[in-house]
Amino acid sequence: MATTEKKDRSLPQTPPPTSDEELQQLKYNGKWAVAITVLTFMYGDLTVARQLPPDARQNTWLLMKSPYPPLAVSMVYVACVTWWGPLYMRHRKPITGLRPVMMVYNAFQVVFSFWLFWGAGVAGWLTKYKWVCEPCDFSDDPMAVKMMVMGYWYMISKYIDFIDTVFFVLNKKTEHISLLHVSHHALMPVGVWFGIRFQPGGHGTLMGFLNAFVHSVMYLYYLLAAMGPTLRPYLWWKKYLTFMQMAQFTIVFFHGIMLAFVECEVPLHPCLLRWLCVQAIMFFALFSDFYIKAYQMKGKAKKQLKDKAKSLPNGEKMNGHTNSISEGIVGKPFQCVPAGLEDVARERKRAYH
Repeated sequence: MATTEKKDRSLPQTPPPTSDEELQQLKYNGKWAVAITVLTFMYGDLTVARQLPPDARQNTWLLMKSPYPPLAVSMVYVACVTWWGPLYMRHRKPITGLRPVMMVYNAFQVVFSFWLFWGAGVAGWLTKYKWVCEPCDFSDDPMAVKMMVMGYWYMISKYIDFIDTVFFVLNKKTEHISLLHVSHHALMPVGVWFGIRFQPGGHGTLMGFLNAFVHSVMYLYYLLAAMGPTLRPYLWWKKYLTFMQMAQFTIVFFHGIMLAFVECEVPLHPCLLRWLCVQAIMFFALFSDFYIKAYQMKGKAKKQLKDKAKSLPNGEKMNGHTNSISEGIVGKPFQCVPAGLEDVARERKRAYH
């Protein structure tokens, strides 16, 4: 009997497919990401592009001649990570051996993001820029050109960020492909294109400057987390990454809205000002919702389960395990898993290995 069971376990296991509910949720996230990105594009194309002249210094740069290529790339990205990719991986096992690739990718992102942050700082935000009423310099001054170049590479970094979601798809971590994640990644290349094409310096570049720093810290966390469980006790600051994201959007909002109350010789154009503030509010709301669900609500749920476990009489079982120590025999530790789900989790794990 034991031999038969051993043989059965040695047979190739069919991995549990991605459920219909998960696929529907991904499609829902994709539809909203497309809607948000297209609305951003329409605002930029119908408002910003018609009220401001493009920066002639970028006329020959890759992807800078028209906003349609960035929009097309973002649409393909959304389709791949919320539809084609999950469908392809539905009945397949997660791709193994990705950890070294992910570590190299995260290390690159740490260096690249910090380079963008430092470059924008040297070009203005850590040197000569004023935090109020800083005009955009369209001249060939070296620092003005440097800020424009940093802005361009910041836009390119938004395409590189797509790889984050590709890893989620290949690892079948569909729960990470959230509305916040997909819409943020799809929107940024399009939004940054209009900012860099028409205002590649000055007041409006604060968002990229702060975001590059936040990303360098974020990818440092991902890099350390990918190194294995030995470092996990030192990664207690994970939830503060979301807090940093919320803080940057708050700063960008108030930094932009102040121009409505302060007189400037060369203010940020109202169409760009409205755009920055609306995006800051939208992403602040999305990140706040994620923060509440990921940390505060889960924390309350864990506390309630812990309190419930403490209130159980000695000897009473929860999840099939004794919640007491008697006669010198230590029972299995209490687990916050509903009864019955342990078997499901065990079968899923066995199928993947």
